[in-house]
Order: sequence, then structure tokens, then C-alpha cells
Amino acid sequence: MTNHNKTELTNVSFWGPVLGYSVVGIFLLLCGYYVYSHRSDFVFVSTVSLPDLSIAGFLILVTLYVSALQLRLFLNEFGLKLGFMRLMALTMSMVLGNLVLPMRGGTGIIAVYLKKIHGLDLTAFAVIYAGTGLLMALVNTGLALIGLLLLFFTHGFFHPALILSVACLFAVFCYLSIFPPPVKWKRGGMLRVVFDSVNSWHALTRHRLLLLKLTLLFLIASLFLAGALYSIYHALGEPLSAFAVLITSALGNLANLVPIIPGSFGIFDAITIKIPMIFGLDTARAVAATLLFRAVFFFWGLILGIPGLLYLFTIIKKRTPDSGPTT
Repeated sequence: MTNHNKTELTNVSFWGPVLGYSVVGIFLLLCGYYVYSHRSDFVFVSTVSLPDLSIAGFLILVTLYVSALQLRLFLNEFGLKLGFMRLMALTMSMVLGNLVLPMRGGTGIIAVYLKKIHGLDLTAFAVIYAGTGLLMALVNTGLALIGLLLLFFTHGFFHPALILSVACLFAVFCYLSIFPPPVKWKRGGMLRVVFDSVNSWHALTRHRLLLLKLTLLFLIASLFLAGALYSIYHALGEPLSAFAVLITSALGNLANLVPIIPGSFGIFDAITIKIPMIFGLDTARAVAATLLFRAVFFFWGLILGIPGLLYLFTIIKKRTPDSGPTT
């Protein structure tokens, strides 16, 4: 690598986190200012339904377990079988890391672990990372499109720009997820890794049964997250229709794919605040619902992610590569 390339990489690694944390800081300041300046609008928070909030917490927990099953399917395809404890540690470490670190830092942590301890090469991990993003985007754009169509037929709701945008995104992700074109270009360095990953994903999508299982798991996870958000709206005493919540959750999940900002703070929240307002929810409840969802998700991230990180760092420190399946 030339000195020029090293300088560019250093600049990206410096300014990326600065930009990411700046967005998070601005978002938190704006939320804090809004809540403080409109505190009389938030009196309903004292009457929040704890049973409904508990249901939301349980559904988010189940979603995290489903995420572990998704990771297991990917790893099994590359010949790597992990026991339940290690699989959950990887999943929760990734979740917590991605919530607090920019540039998908949690994903980077498990990439290091899988490379150092299990010998999983970078191309295989890149396929897992890209495949996860593509299938998540495919499922959630599909759910959002279905929700918009059902709202149109049942309630006459029609938002041309929103429907067109979601339909175009669904078509693109459908093509890239199910019928990805192979790449025949030959390049060296990082481009070779990218092109090899694209071709590996192309080969992986030929395994239709695996693709179906993964898609179903992503669908289940997305529906559970939508159910959690629905329970939160219900806990605040202002339930939205199931279709409106489905659209809000699906588009919010898409926003979570933005890598540079820790936890996609600000991007995810702008969507999960604005979309419910289109469906008639007042601003205070839209903000409160998003903040409650964040709080519950972050709670599970801390409770399960910290032990998971400690467990993985202990294994990495020992530097004991596995010669076979682990427990």
C-alpha cells in the first residue's frame, strides 16, 4: 500500500467516527431540546402501560435470538459450526458494537474473532455481511410495499412518492438478492476481495433452499420488530393500525443499514418519527415511541452484549484456534 493510500485510509478512519458521533450528538440534543420545550405534551408518559412495554421487550429479545439463527445458517454454509453460547455471544457483541461504534464496529469485532479463532477468510465474511444487508433490505421493502398497498385498498391512503420509492427499492434489492450477476473483472488488492465476495454471493444464491430459510428468518425478525413497535404505541395509549406500524418498522429497519453512524441514530429515528406522523400520530407520541424503542433495544444490547464481548475477548486473548466444531 502506497503512502498516499495509507494517508487516505487514515483520514477516512478519523473523519468517519467524527461524522458518526456528531450526528448522534446533534440528534440527542435536538430530541432533548424538543422534549424540554414541549414537556407539557409528554405528560402521557407517566401513564405508559408496563405490560405492553414488557411485551415489546420480549419481542425484541426474540428478534435477537432469530438473528443468531441467521448467523448460524451463514456460518454453516462456510463449514463453521458454533455452539449456542458462542453463537449468542457473537450475535450480541455485534448488536452492541453496532449500537455504540461507527462503521459497523460490532460487525468488525466478530470479523476479527472469526478470522483469528476460526480462520474464516475475509471473502466469506464479506458475503455474510453483504447477504445480511441485502436480504434485510429485500424483506423490509417488501413488507413496506405490502403495507402501503393494503392501506390503499382498506383506507384509501395514497402517497405516490413513498409508494414509488419503496417499489423501486424492492425491485433493486430483489434483483441483487435473488438474481445477482457474476463479476468477471479481475483486480488486485481490496477490489479483488469485493469482486470475489460478489461472486461468492452469486454462488450462494444458487442454493435456493438456504436462501429461502434465510429470507423466512429475516421476515420473522422484521415482523417481531414491528410487533414490538406496535406494543409500544399501544403502551402510549395511541395505537396505530397494524399496516401503518408495519410500514414504519420496515422503513426504519432499512435506515438501520446506514453504516457510518453508530446505531443509525438520527436516520432511523427521523423515519420512525416522521412516518407515523403521516398516519396522524402527534409529534410527542411519535418521538416518545421512538425513544422507548431505542431504550428497550439498548437495554438488551447492554445486558447481553457486554457479557458476550467479554467472552469473545477472553477467547481471542488466549489465541487458541479451533480445529473443529465448538460448544
